[in-house]
Amino acid sequence: MKVVYVGRDESARRKWVSRNDDILLLLYDRWDDYGFKTRFPTFCRVDGEELELGAIRILFQDNSSSHQHLSQLRKDNWDGVFPIDRENYISVPEDVTFYEQLQGATSDEETLAIAEHLRDASLFVFEREDQEAIKLTDTDGFRNSLQRERGSQKSFADVWKVLSGSALGVSDLTFDFRDVLGDLSTLTLNFDSQSILPHDINVLIGPNGVGKSWLLKQLVRAWLLPPKQADELDGAGFKEKPNLSQLVTVSYSPFERFPVDADDEPALDQRLQDKDVYRFFGFRGRPAPEKGKKPRKTRHSLAVPRINAATSLMSCLTDDLRFSGMKQWANKLDTLHRVLGKAMTFDAAALLLKPEAPIADIIIEDPLDDLQVIELDRNYDNPGMYLPISNHDGVLNIDLLKSHVDYEAGVTFFDGDEPVSLSSGQRLFLYIVINVIGVIRRNSLVIVDEPELFLHPTLEIDFVTMLKKVLRTYGSKAVLATHSPVTVREVPSSCVHVLGISDDELAITSPPFETFGGDVQRIASYVFGDRAVSKPHESWLRELLEEHGSAEEVIALLDEEINEEIIIQLHAMDNGKWF
Repeated sequence: MKVVYVGRDESARRKWVSRNDDILLLLYDRWDDYGFKTRFPTFCRVDGEELELGAIRILFQDNSSSHQHLSQLRKDNWDGVFPIDRENYISVPEDVTFYEQLQGATSDEETLAIAEHLRDASLFVFEREDQEAIKLTDTDGFRNSLQRERGSQKSFADVWKVLSGSALGVSDLTFDFRDVLGDLSTLTLNFDSQSILPHDINVLIGPNGVGKSWLLKQLVRAWLLPPKQADELDGAGFKEKPNLSQLVTVSYSPFERFPVDADDEPALDQRLQDKDVYRFFGFRGRPAPEKGKKPRKTRHSLAVPRINAATSLMSCLTDDLRFSGMKQWANKLDTLHRVLGKAMTFDAAALLLKPEAPIADIIIEDPLDDLQVIELDRNYDNPGMYLPISNHDGVLNIDLLKSHVDYEAGVTFFDGDEPVSLSSGQRLFLYIVINVIGVIRRNSLVIVDEPELFLHPTLEIDFVTMLKKVLRTYGSKAVLATHSPVTVREVPSSCVHVLGISDDELAITSPPFETFGGDVQRIASYVFGDRAVSKPHESWLRELLEEHGSAEEVIALLDEEINEEIIIQLHAMDNGKWF
């Protein structure tokens, strides 16, 4: 496969495309990273099929505008084909999937050759230890352009592993933050453990007011702001660059104030190209901008979770189409069925189509010749035509489908031709799972703030169980901020971080006993103090004892409306042995 720079030269682009060879073209982009113009969108074709690889940044020694430099080389009779002799340059793709997709579409050997032609920084620094490449990584151009965005940082850290066939993973994360008392504190999230116990999830727990959500908001800001703006964080930040591809935040608290997207971070002095490097799900959202217009204002609405879920289900479909050729790709729609199928019975997750939707044009190929849609009449809450997404066998016109989905209707689950009835809590629970699966990348960090808000204890456990399955499938990790001992019981004590204020200082400790599968009352007692496990009925019993004088009198009074535990408790109280 040839790697060719064509820039803005449309005639050169047409010439190379017309050859019908496997080709990777580097196109023009005016994007400016603090004075450095290094970004190249790409066009790639393998075996007649186009690959959506994304962009790549290329930095040349002593040059701030790579496009100008390459255009000058072409004027000097360079044919545009990489590698370029007698030039020192390095490149970093915006996402590690750049090379993973090439591996799936070509071969490991061909992909390695492409990385060599482009002098991939990860390969030439960590694997080849090329001194000229290493020098370029110690420049402002590398720091402020090639490493400005989180996806590029992940690529620099991991592409050499992809090319050598090594496994990718998330390491422990150590984060400095300003606590609620204004002091700098440190939290280490323990993910990289050799223990057989699951370390996919870390939990922050503690009383109200100790700053759990405040800590997570600082972590989000540190993720969004580039190293050049570290001063905006007042000392907060990661000890080392986090080996993550994405941050996903979920919070349905009515009081949360997480950024809804990268554009919602006021201190960010320049927009990010990779909008999916941070995703937020809650009751706030930003309507899709009109083409060519500035981002619209955020809004708070009960419709936002429905819209997000429908959009995320579409993302499952489009990601499966885009990345299915990758060797390590886990089909998202299959994952959705496998994970949610443990909690409920359903055949399909479907989207409501707008009344004018041209169904016959949306479904390009239908092997069963029945258009595979479900129609609900006016006897149902949301009548109309529903297209099953999670198990559709046809070939779909994705662009046409996207424009004809009624996103505000959310996602409807069907058992046969009947919609599955769900409570509001169940629906929100399912939406969270769909959203996470829809946007997750490999090696993501998922933040969930107070997952117990709308979930009863059984759904809490189901949620943690499902989250573990999703995280394991995509090599990702999660942090949960909670007040729930039920959640804590599902993770090892080394992954439990108890926040508390003592002597005007914030203390972060782990329980001195194993919490995984532990006793909920013991966990609550350690986290919140003995009062957390006391029960209001005890005060009522003590009042009865004071009024009637003895345990026997109270027991006789209650007669059959009493159980054995209360009888034991009354006798213990009467004898001064209940504390």
